[in-house]
Amino acid sequence: MVLWVAGCAAYQPPFTWVHDLPATAAAGTVIQARDTIVIEVVEQPTLSGEFIVRDDGYYLQPMAGSIRVAGMTASQAAAGVTDRLKKLVVEPRVSVFVSKPAPIKISVVGEVKTPGAYEMTRDRTVVAALAAAGWVSEFAHADRIYVLRGDDAQSRVRFKLKDLTAPEPHSAQFRLRDGDVVLVE
Repeated sequence: MVLWVAGCAAYQPPFTWVHDLPATAAAGTVIQARDTIVIEVVEQPTLSGEFIVRDDGYYLQPMAGSIRVAGMTASQAAAGVTDRLKKLVVEPRVSVFVSKPAPIKISVVGEVKTPGAYEMTRDRTVVAALAAAGWVSEFAHADRIYVLRGDDAQSRVRFKLKDLTAPEPHSAQFRLRDGDVVLVE
């Protein structure tokens, strides 16, 4: 029985160190589900307005139907809306803005003072999640902090606490996503 316990303690599922990930460039705000967007069609007030992006990534455009905008920048979405409105308006001029970004929901578990689920703005980092959970406990391993991505159960990104609190670029640029779990061992 002792051998089994020792074997379990030695097992570490696969992970990727945060510094091994490619640096992310800020390409502008990407529209996500539950964001509130403003569509402005010049000289067309009946086609303009504020809309909520549904969970499936579409919003309902009057007279044009559902249009997918999630995963696009505002300029990409404006081009897509312009294409759809060409059937209704001669040379539509469309602008798209994110007026109210949807918050993300993340969980912080393990060796933190207040584990639980937290709602945060989408540009939050691992440090902000740990701060929301009251920081790490005295039993936490300083090099065993992980972000588990919901889209792939095997996707684990590993951090060291000293890198999170230092101006290390990869740790500082890493942004949490909706559904992420921050695990502190």
